[in-house]
Amino acid sequence: MELQENTPLNLPLFKLDDNLAERDIAQPDLTLEVILDANLLANLCQNPAPEQSVSIPLEGYQISNIEHQVAEVLSHGHQAQLLLNHGPVLSAVLSCESQVMFVSPPMEMMPTFDLGLDDEEDE
Repeated sequence: MELQENTPLNLPLFKLDDNLAERDIAQPDLTLEVILDANLLANLCQNPAPEQSVSIPLEGYQISNIEHQVAEVLSHGHQAQLLLNHGPVLSAVLSCESQVMFVSPPMEMMPTFDLGLDDEEDE
């Protein structure tokens, strides 16, 4: 997964329940979108120790592609966070006021950055 500043990060979310393991990854309940700003990217550059995780609360995010059956649950309020585990492995959690939770599948990532070094060689 390549991460660039000011680009969207879209993660599929699934209701956390006993049927989660049987769910089709191509049919999420909703999609979480967050724009990667400099602060969020800095947080995502961490690689926690094997038994640790980093929780990154999200203040600005959007949800889309909402399945009809979960729309009512979301109408009562919610909050989102990204979880970074050793690897680094990234996942998202959306917690609703009604105690329902939605989670994304864990995704291994290795952030890559354009430091502009190639630009200097072209001159």
